[in-house]
Amino acid sequence: MICPKPFEEQAHLIWKHIGTILHSAGMTYQKHCFRFVFYLADPSFDEANVQILMQYLGNHAPARTVFCCQLLEKKWKLEIEAVAAK
Repeated sequence: MICPKPFEEQAHLIWKHIGTILHSAGMTYQKHCFRFVFYLADPSFDEANVQILMQYLGNHAPARTVFCCQLLEKKWKLEIEAVAAK
């Protein structure tokens, strides 16, 4: 897989994959996601991360934790752990 360079493109790609997984299980972001953990490679990505999060979740406000840390794959700027249930 080719890794997009801009943070925003990486974030949208991750959200697209999360959405595909949720859809395959008959779930949605707004109804079934109740916890997210975000791993940001740099704290400067936080504002963009929140804006993109709002695009996918709207008014839904699940529990969120954000860590700023060096990611194992240096090309990636973001990793998201999502927890959902029916």
